[in-house]
Amino acid sequence: MSKPWLPGTQTTTGTWGRILSECLKDANVDPRPLFEQVDLDYDESIAPDTRIPDAKLRHLYPLAIQATNSDSFSLQLGAYVKAHSFHALGMAILVSKTVGDALQRFQRHSAIISDSGYIDMIYVGDNCRFDVNVDRDIHGVRLLPYDAINAFMFGVVNMMREITEDFDLSPVRVELCEAKPLDTSPYEKAFSCPVEFDRPKETLMYSIKDMAQPVRYANESLAKQHDQITESFIKNMSPAFEDELYRQILNELPNGELSVDKLASSLNMSLRKLQGKLQQQNTSYQQLLDKARKELASKYLTSTNYSITEVSFLLGFANSAGFCRAFKRWFECSPTDYRLRAVADS
Repeated sequence: MSKPWLPGTQTTTGTWGRILSECLKDANVDPRPLFEQVDLDYDESIAPDTRIPDAKLRHLYPLAIQATNSDSFSLQLGAYVKAHSFHALGMAILVSKTVGDALQRFQRHSAIISDSGYIDMIYVGDNCRFDVNVDRDIHGVRLLPYDAINAFMFGVVNMMREITEDFDLSPVRVELCEAKPLDTSPYEKAFSCPVEFDRPKETLMYSIKDMAQPVRYANESLAKQHDQITESFIKNMSPAFEDELYRQILNELPNGELSVDKLASSLNMSLRKLQGKLQQQNTSYQQLLDKARKELASKYLTSTNYSITEVSFLLGFANSAGFCRAFKRWFECSPTDYRLRAVADS
């Protein structure tokens, strides 16, 4: 069983660890010492149901490149990505209706692969941009290095070819963030289209015509069943996340007015990423804040001599009137009556 990483710890599926391992083995490189060198348990990191912290995994790529002595390691790695690599998500993609449907499933459920970024699909004229947006740590360092995303991008292209059985299917253009290498031919050969470097985002550009191409074994009913499995897995990926986040709100509230932006910052994640995680848990920042305020309000009124105004301030309300309205909604009485009843019962 994988470790319960703390909220804010962004992770990649252990399936990616297994893909890395297979690629290294086929290059006659023993992967175990490399994993251990970045403080990753090898056996756990290649298990399909585990999650690997990206803050550690990102350090594995330069070691792999050095060990294989390959400047195009990311393309070699991407060649190992198949539909079955990502289990329920991969099976849903394998039986999607069209290439566009398959790419949309990647967009919706990318967190199952890694939650250190997100995917946008933007229609521009006769094309659609499949943009990968990578999160950064508090020092501004990408949580997913260029090589990881290059491999993922090539893996996506391979999967679209696999599910359509059209091995000439290619994007119309690929944009990568890394600096332009001296030899770009491996990239152009792999993607079979123009490849641009030094771009602000990693992007696959597909024509809308190719997006409509049917998948060979399309079965929308089966795809939806796998969608449900995938969504359930994502929701339970970090079962302690909501509880830990709630405790974080409890700890931060007494220090002054708390906002969702401040909370995201304290967890070292983007606002969009936090909101996405909350949505996966079928809750919201406001629901957790309301729950924390209710718990602390009861504690302050029964265990301290704080005035109603002071309690209002500690809970982040702009004024005591707002606090009193919320309190009556929670407990069906005023804060003063609640305190008097607590004293009478003690």
